Amino acid sequence: MGREIKHVPLDFDWPLNVPWKGFINPYRSQKCGTCDGKGYNKETQKISDDWYDFDRTGAKWSDKITQDEVNALIKEGRLYDFTHTWSKDNGWVATKPQPIVTPEMVNIWSRNGMGHDGCNHSICVETRAKRLGVFGYCEFCNGEGKIWFSEKIKQLSDSWYDKEKYEPPAGQGWQIWETVSERSPISPVFETKDDIVEYLIDHGYSKDTATEFCESEWCMSMSITNGKIYSGIDTCGKLKEETSHES
Repeated sequence: MGREIKHVPLDFDWPLNVPWKGFINPYRSQKCGTCDGKGYNKETQKISDDWYDFDRTGAKWSDKITQDEVNALIKEGRLYDFTHTWSKDNGWVATKPQPIVTPEMVNIWSRNGMGHDGCNHSICVETRAKRLGVFGYCEFCNGEGKIWFSEKIKQLSDSWYDKEKYEPPAGQGWQIWETVSERSPISPVFETKDDIVEYLIDHGYSKDTATEFCESEWCMSMSITNGKIYSGIDTCGKLKEETSHES
């Protein structure tokens, strides 16, 4: 997810910030009203809500995980900051022998940086709920978090991406698209790479950052370098530094 360059016709006039029609799955479901689209039973959902504790009840535990939860994260290929090393030549390489990772180490890491993402959250919630003997999914939607009008609609939705999804028309133009949602254009169409570089410079990006983005034609949503958070096009070039990684 992030930003990318698409080459479209110079007269391509799809509205900005509107998902391209070829990327919109027409076979839709409805959010489950029983679990509010979360997919868990009530007990598991309580554990999930407490992870973030947005209501500030004092139950937050995302920075208080236990050893079994650490082990589950490592088993699922998470926590690379502790189990792998990064180099610009080889990327992430597993540390041998695998180091001992304690809850204290992970909890400090969680408090002082970006911390856990949604995948880590799901793994820890399931691990804790199973340890407490309450893990389960919503009985009404069977954990999907959504209700389908029919099994046929669900099948059509599942097959839509491979069979019916289609790209915008190809052309000589240069245009910036966001890839966080269904994907939509977020800039005018330009004739050349130099034109789009100038456009980005006019919108506050450095020449080096704008040029590198246009040369790679893609950037991630976020990266972290030396404790600083970079988002969108500003992530360009950050992966070249040893301490960079995708969030």
